[in-house]
Amino acid sequence: MIKINLLPQQKRTKSTNVEKSLVFFVLGVVVLFGSVFGVDYYFSSQLGELNAAVTAKTQTKTLLEKEVAKVNQTIQALQDIEGRIKIIKDVRLRQGLPVKYIDEIVINMPENKLWVETFNIDANGNIALSGVALDNQAFVTYVERLRLSKYIASVDTRRTSRRAIDGLGLVSFECSVKAQEYFENINTNGTTNG
Repeated sequence: MIKINLLPQQKRTKSTNVEKSLVFFVLGVVVLFGSVFGVDYYFSSQLGELNAAVTAKTQTKTLLEKEVAKVNQTIQALQDIEGRIKIIKDVRLRQGLPVKYIDEIVINMPENKLWVETFNIDANGNIALSGVALDNQAFVTYVERLRLSKYIASVDTRRTSRRAIDGLGLVSFECSVKAQEYFENINTNGTTNG
């Protein structure tokens, strides 16, 4: 038996090429959709992980901001306390100064040659003195000694005049003394030694 093929051979090859192309096309579409789905799944999972990390870090940041606020409050409280301590130290340093001023006024007074009748000191360290001296020389010596003191800034004589007391010709005087702050041997607790 003889078979006769009436179809041209080229057409037959075309149909097999079309079938192969169709298979490759379908396979390419499946691979493309699979790749798109795989890439979408990968990036979706990455996006989910990143969103979870952002949420966790945001919560951590919120907690840390609360802790930073507490630390800042503590620092502010410490600065307030340090300021108060400084004020207390300054007060302790200055509380002994009026005694030093009075001490300088008394120590530098010539013995049995000068007597103070009135003495006034104000909060700024201004001292007003009035009294009598045996003579002008005793008063001048007293003023010079005061001017050499570390606690006295200046001495201004307002008035001197002759005055008779119990038959003695004495010198009456009025002067103003400007005291100055002076600290020596300062301790860490704000007190002075000397």
